[in-house]
Amino acid sequence: MLTLHLTNGDHAATALARSGLPGDILSWRDLLHDGPVPSDRDLQAFRRVRGEFLASRGWQSQSAAVADFVERDARLDSAGPGDELVLWFEPDLYDQLQLIQILARLERRPLAERPVVSIVPADCFLGPLQPEKFTPLFAARRPISAGDIAVASAAWDAFTADTPDSLLAITDRIDREVGARAYAYDDYVRLPHLAPALRRQLEEYPDTQAGLSRCERQLCEALSPGALTLAKLFTAHQSAESWVWLGDWSFAWYVQRLSDCAHPLVVHANGSRVIAPLRDSDGKSFWERQVQLTPLGQDIVRDRADFVKRNGIDRWIGGVYNTTSRHWRWDPHHYQLILHEVKR
Repeated sequence: MLTLHLTNGDHAATALARSGLPGDILSWRDLLHDGPVPSDRDLQAFRRVRGEFLASRGWQSQSAAVADFVERDARLDSAGPGDELVLWFEPDLYDQLQLIQILARLERRPLAERPVVSIVPADCFLGPLQPEKFTPLFAARRPISAGDIAVASAAWDAFTADTPDSLLAITDRIDREVGARAYAYDDYVRLPHLAPALRRQLEEYPDTQAGLSRCERQLCEALSPGALTLAKLFTAHQSAESWVWLGDWSFAWYVQRLSDCAHPLVVHANGSRVIAPLRDSDGKSFWERQVQLTPLGQDIVRDRADFVKRNGIDRWIGGVYNTTSRHWRWDPHHYQLILHEVKR
């Protein structure tokens, strides 16, 4: 019998390996909150799209990314009846998107061909844990039911759909169901962090006030009092999250999105635009440089102007392609999505 531990990335996998728990370890390693995420029912096409995106960021060559995906998927597929998959995923958006992708893959298998699937109740970040902390978490793992797998699969289908309406609907549905189970003291709440994570994803659509995603607004609000180094800005941004999910290199690209545009919101102290580094060797000098809001940035963070109206939008969120002529906005006061279309 194979025991396969699945977790989000190398940091958690290294910590898990130090624990000495029996079984193999697989890092899922894809930041699904960034870039196009189509349906993965056609795995070859999915790997190509994700590989192209990772290569466009300079994080990995497309061929290397695709090869990693092929190896990763084969290891997941190798677990069958009599084996156990143990899911080690944190409450944040990064992890929860990986979790529903994995469960959606399993849902496509006939019941008789599935391994036993269990989930560890990880209400914490796994990477910093001491090795001895993993054993009691492993002992507390709970089986995932076919019903929970179906819910996760529906959430994945909604996330990868080409419009976001079904994602909002499934988020509300999961939220109600988890709340009802918790109220009834039901011990079978297996995906307690999924609805908050999906709602956090919805907050990455440009808002109705100023065309800023929540990440962009947090970034601009941190700079509103004055200039900061990019390292301090990253720390300030992370402190605004209930569960940290955005990595430093993704954050650098988010800053670039606000800077390398027709009407910048963020610039270096000398007025030059912020460009995310493509190599680790460029990182130290990048994070030490100061950035500040432009006058337009100050106006937008105070909701006196609109980022999308000034700069347009060309951004994938899951399976949804948002463009200037057709994009969705998130209304944070009424928790709803609003479609914006430019009639020609």
